[in-house]
Amino acid sequence: MIFDRTNLKFLEGIEMEAISADGTRLAYNEFGLGREAPLLVFSHGWSCQSEFWRPQIDKFAATHRVVVYDQRGHGGSDRGSRPFSARALGDDLEAILRCVVNPVRKAVVIGHSMGGMSIMAWAAGYPESVNELSRGVLLASTGAAQLVSKSTLLSPSRRETGGFAERVLAKGLGLGGPEVKASLLARALIKYATMGPRASISAVEQCTEVLLQCPPVTRGLWGNVLATIDVRSGIDQLTVPVSVIVGTSDRLTPQVHSTEIADRLRGQDYLSEIVVLPLVGHMSNVEAPQEFNMCVTRLDTATGCCA
Repeated sequence: MIFDRTNLKFLEGIEMEAISADGTRLAYNEFGLGREAPLLVFSHGWSCQSEFWRPQIDKFAATHRVVVYDQRGHGGSDRGSRPFSARALGDDLEAILRCVVNPVRKAVVIGHSMGGMSIMAWAAGYPESVNELSRGVLLASTGAAQLVSKSTLLSPSRRETGGFAERVLAKGLGLGGPEVKASLLARALIKYATMGPRASISAVEQCTEVLLQCPPVTRGLWGNVLATIDVRSGIDQLTVPVSVIVGTSDRLTPQVHSTEIADRLRGQDYLSEIVVLPLVGHMSNVEAPQEFNMCVTRLDTATGCCA
């Protein structure tokens, strides 16, 4: 990948680990400034890992304390022995936040796709932690339920007969390895499934590299969870300002999901803003990093980053 490495003091990161409720070891990295700096915690999506957030690390590490963690089974985190579930997503985020939040700084928690579902699962399972540990939340390119019926990855007839749309992508990525990384077919599949029509070549390459590093068994196990996940109850427990961002060309979690989440938050008076990115696909933070980072900045400022 090609990233801005001009300030290695901030961008090299410090490798750390947390222990989840079931004893599973979770890997996370801290970038940027010390524990008194404004804190941003990033939760990645299905088949990704911490490196997925490099456009945000590059942007915020010079002014913030940036924490990125690997979901269980991804990157440097262990799979654990318990079945994968929405509850496990929430437990893992709780463990990370308990390690990094301190009395001086609460976190703005940013989740993409399954990472957004992690935030909703965390709020459902740990409602008392929402205000204790966070000052704001950003839900990016995500959904709370009905991912099968609302996905536009496959046609309606194929969704009805073929099962969960994301399993198609999982099968296409299942081989892994350098020969697949170099495959034009792999890049084309990833671009179609996860990115918008105007995604740059470098963005496609970055996402392809990250996605193909995920172990096939992890993709399959989490894909099964996503097929029936329902974390809508967690939306009602997000009692801090919440921003929502989505691309109009998102096939995996189309705009209808974000609209429903935003409407529910608006009814509770916790919606900070909803940002719709024209012709941007599922990988919003990589496809449109400037707009994504501006959304993070607005939420960060509105929730007292300098307080």
